[in-house]
Amino acid sequence: MAETKQTGAIRCVIVTPEQTSLDTQARSIGLPLSDGLRGVGRGHSPFIGRLAAGEVRIVGEQGGPANAVRRLFVEGGFVEVAHDSVTVITQRAVPAEKIDASEARAELEKITRDRASGDEAIDAKLRAEDAARALLRTATRGG
Repeated sequence: MAETKQTGAIRCVIVTPEQTSLDTQARSIGLPLSDGLRGVGRGHSPFIGRLAAGEVRIVGEQGGPANAVRRLFVEGGFVEVAHDSVTVITQRAVPAEKIDASEARAELEKITRDRASGDEAIDAKLRAEDAARALLRTATRGG
């Protein structure tokens, strides 16, 4: 953490049930919150938020070019932001470069074709469609 304070970077940790997917430092982080996108940098006001399925953008990662962007798909979850750290807790985190766009498109089409009846099944289908669309956007969007 002392390094973070000296460099002006913000620490970003992304955790899934299986592992710590990422632990790095960067200039800024873009988060897909359930109520919209939010950018976070060092010294940001602390908050806890609910993540939507979408793309986390890590800008200016330590050891890389200042404006380089690392992109990861996260499937919802929660985020805790402190003055010099961001912790993402999610069910799934996938680097954008590892997402196969054709597989993501096929999954979205399958979910769209499937029928659902009953409030709970319809809600689950809508959440799955949102996640599949976000996965496909992450796969097809350039850095």
